[in-house]
Amino acid sequence: MIWLGRRQGCEGGEQTRARRRSGVLAVLALLILTGCAGSGGRFTPSAELRALQAVRCDYPATRFAVFSDPHVYPRSLGTSGAAFQDYLNKDRKLLVDSEALLDAVVDRIGALGVEFVLVCGDLTKDGERIAHQLVAEKLRRLAEGGKPVFVVPGNHDIANAKALRYEGDHTVAVPTVSAPEFAGIYAPFGYAAALERDPDSLSYLAEPVPGLWLLALDSCRWREQGERGDPVTDGRIYPSTRDWMEKVLIRAKRQGKAVIAAMHHGVVEHYPRNEKFFGQYLVDDFGYIGDMLSAHGVQMVFTGHFHAQDVTARTFAHPLRTLHDIETGSLVTAPCPYRVVTIGADRQATIESRFITAIPGHGKDFGAFAADCVYRSTIRLADDALAKYKVSAADRPQLGPQIARAYVTHLTGDENRPAVVLQAAEGGWWTRLVMWSQKDLIEGWYTDMAPADNDLVIDLSR
Repeated sequence: MIWLGRRQGCEGGEQTRARRRSGVLAVLALLILTGCAGSGGRFTPSAELRALQAVRCDYPATRFAVFSDPHVYPRSLGTSGAAFQDYLNKDRKLLVDSEALLDAVVDRIGALGVEFVLVCGDLTKDGERIAHQLVAEKLRRLAEGGKPVFVVPGNHDIANAKALRYEGDHTVAVPTVSAPEFAGIYAPFGYAAALERDPDSLSYLAEPVPGLWLLALDSCRWREQGERGDPVTDGRIYPSTRDWMEKVLIRAKRQGKAVIAAMHHGVVEHYPRNEKFFGQYLVDDFGYIGDMLSAHGVQMVFTGHFHAQDVTARTFAHPLRTLHDIETGSLVTAPCPYRVVTIGADRQATIESRFITAIPGHGKDFGAFAADCVYRSTIRLADDALAKYKVSAADRPQLGPQIARAYVTHLTGDENRPAVVLQAAEGGWWTRLVMWSQKDLIEGWYTDMAPADNDLVIDLSR
């Protein structure tokens, strides 16, 4: 590191060697990032499933809407003061506008000819009970309008120690919810109408329209948090829930029911080396879980968590089949999206993306405002991360905007990769080393893996 060279003349040899070792460890920490999910082994179909794999379950014609990660934060919990501003400085979400954004998406979906709605987790900022009650109140408008809503939990939603009120320069804990309380609050939004519930998680089975089963999966690790702990970003489907899933999916085959799934964490990598750099946004053993779902005939899984508009597919063998992970970006992060999915009688699923571009108080400039917010906040967060890796204050202003552009490009979907993804030629050797270690991540964010992300057609006849 540059600062090491400057200090070397006034330190003893052992101190110098210790600092060099620290530098090497820092590089290793960059290259071997924590949180990898692990793709898992290959799923082995049972004899019962092998006998059923040739059974074709026709999808009924239907139309439904999907949104994710609304992260609703009631303004009554505080929107001013040093403590709240400190939180905003470390976050990318439009928390102050979260209520208005949920109102907007409810209004827009309510005006559509859809038969049901999926919400893929992180309903609240940090599991505040008052926030859950507010979300349920707003979703009720859809249900009462004849559009049933089906929710799954996100990693922020249950037993969360960060459920706080912001008062001036300090915070005060507010009640969060337990898993049973979550199911109680959202009883009108999937749990009461469930055909069956997994006894060991918040997963359930529903039939939103005749002939189509929804496998609503709880991929969160709230059990490990205790009554009130720090939220676990990583996801996992526990062995007992896997067993329950298999029984449900076998029954679907026997009854001729087509199945779609919804969960918070991804089951397919969304960019090259997704597992290496941000494995905690994929469910543990995602390769195994994806293989298992696909082997039972599931072709579409609707996810959230990373806040990006991104669709990727993975093809499995024996028999040849393809699973699509349809990730919907966060409602409170630009471009503030939701999706409309139409399954036709021809077994084609047409997916359209729509965006909230205006809310009260912002008018027609909201889309630009939201995009600028996520860009500027990402620069700030990138600058903090680069500072921790001892990148000089002179080099950071050159690098932060490049990182932010790559991230925002991935959030928006349908990425166009620039000729140069990361330019650090003007930096010192340490800066170049740090950025070399992160180049795969930046290139990954610019890589648009097939199929298209925002508007696409999926052939379900295969």
